[in-house]
Amino acid sequence: MNYLLFNNEIMVSDGTSVHRIDKGNDYKDILGSVEEANLCVVDVDVLIAAAVESPVEKKDSILVRKFKELYQHEAYIIQDERIDNNLFQVMGIKEQKVREVYSFIPPSKVRSFIPYGIALRNTLVNKKIYLNKTVVFVDDWGRERLLTVFDGLKFSRTRVIVNNGEDILPEIKRSQIDFFKKNEEYLSRKSTDFIILVNNHVLASEISKNKENLPVECLDVACPALEGLKETNTPVKFRLPEEIIKKRREIELKKNAMTTGISLCVAAVGLFYFLFNKLELGLVSNQRALARQDNERLDEKLKSLDRETYREDLRKHKSLNYGVSYLAVLDLVPSSYEVDSFKFIRSDKWDLEVSLSSENGKAFDPIPKVRILKTADIKDVFVNNLPGKHLRVTL
Repeated sequence: MNYLLFNNEIMVSDGTSVHRIDKGNDYKDILGSVEEANLCVVDVDVLIAAAVESPVEKKDSILVRKFKELYQHEAYIIQDERIDNNLFQVMGIKEQKVREVYSFIPPSKVRSFIPYGIALRNTLVNKKIYLNKTVVFVDDWGRERLLTVFDGLKFSRTRVIVNNGEDILPEIKRSQIDFFKKNEEYLSRKSTDFIILVNNHVLASEISKNKENLPVECLDVACPALEGLKETNTPVKFRLPEEIIKKRREIELKKNAMTTGISLCVAAVGLFYFLFNKLELGLVSNQRALARQDNERLDEKLKSLDRETYREDLRKHKSLNYGVSYLAVLDLVPSSYEVDSFKFIRSDKWDLEVSLSSENGKAFDPIPKVRILKTADIKDVFVNNLPGKHLRVTL
């Protein structure tokens, strides 16, 4: 992992050693070997603004509008972090600067991209510098000095002061006063008291000689922002607009793929259910057909048994002509009739009385008066409250 700080020059660290890349060098050749990096940029504009926290779209709209009211002349890429209830720190980097950084290191190699102020704040917190009072930090780079004001989580835009040997104390006061005036309504403390924190012992000794007895402390870290990049726990990361659009498209594609997958699963379940029901209905239909066939076979067997039974009955009556039988009558009756009942009546002759009904409500076919039915008496009657026929045959 590499750690980079972008300003007028680039500071690079591999985690142990730090070296400086001057403008005269070819940045791309030097940074081309970087595989993965956390980086920060000094040139960041900062605004403290209040906004509702939800919905997120409304919050973002309010913060962007407030930021553009102050910085409307150039295109910015904006990030924000929550620092209190309905209070946000809005940080913007010029889009041109972000493109410049990504021209040296492609976005795929950048794990985090944060403002210099957040990286510096990480180091102050890790070094137990409690920001419970206003702190002006002087980051001494030798040729330049970087001034940043902290008040809790809030920090100012970093000012770059050229080191020309003059007293730095007036610039420190100016930074503190500007920060206080700009954010007075949002500061947790209304007092103008502050401490000065320097990462150079010689400079700290010089500033401590001020006539106003301003408290001065020294932080023994050569490049505190690079140290702060080693532990970045903030979701802030500056991305190019096309990268944001690409990320959104990827999310939308994943969402659409998930929706499609769920739809296919539902369709598959529906198809399985349909096929299962169709198969089950087919089995039920087959069972019904088999049952119907069994019933028909049983009906035929029952009819055969009935015929055999009554044939024997007719055989027992010697006064009956053997050739005249119940079966002979049935053979002449059309198939559209069903026999509901019959009986033999003995008087001076044998009479066969048969009650007939229409099979399944079909229309009655004419009963032919041939052979044994030549002298038959056929009447229309009601059988079980339905239209039927009464057939009387004298044998």
